[in-house]
Amino acid sequence: MAALVKYLTSLAIGIAVALPHVAFGLALADSNPDKARSYQSTSLAPDAIDALRRKVLVQCGLQIDTSNNVLPWYFHFEYGRALLDAGDASQAVVQLNQSIELRPEPRARKRTYGMWFLDYLPYFELAEAHAMLDNWPCAEHAMQLSQSTGEIDLGRIEPQRIQALQKRIDSHIDEKGSCNIEDYKDSPP
Repeated sequence: MAALVKYLTSLAIGIAVALPHVAFGLALADSNPDKARSYQSTSLAPDAIDALRRKVLVQCGLQIDTSNNVLPWYFHFEYGRALLDAGDASQAVVQLNQSIELRPEPRARKRTYGMWFLDYLPYFELAEAHAMLDNWPCAEHAMQLSQSTGEIDLGRIEPQRIQALQKRIDSHIDEKGSCNIEDYKDSPP
């Protein structure tokens, strides 16, 4: 009987240790990347941005007090996606670009850490963010990168989602503008 109690105790401890990583996988599964996004960008309040950042840090198994310059590519990608889902496309552009700077090659089932994998398709996400901002030249450029890097051919994005975004981009093909990441970063104080 004592051996059974010891076994169950160690099993419970093992589950408790693994729970944050399992919870993270479930959180990603619940945030369906193929769901239709609203095409209106809003600006989140600073406290909402901070709360979302903390949530993603925890989901990524990172310490909350980690500074921005030492965060891994997958944090920036997931944070960008979370910002995009929350409607803050401008901040999402900055984070998605940061993930691309750190890891430019997209891949289905990309390993991040431990046994956590995700579909790393940053250019399509970036195209959606620019479309939310009505920044059509950048949306078109990101969509071309998505196609040229093979993201769209991986079959991980719903075809209807791809077609809807491409149709929106095509309807604004004649619009002029520039694609400069500095336009999306906060200006220095």
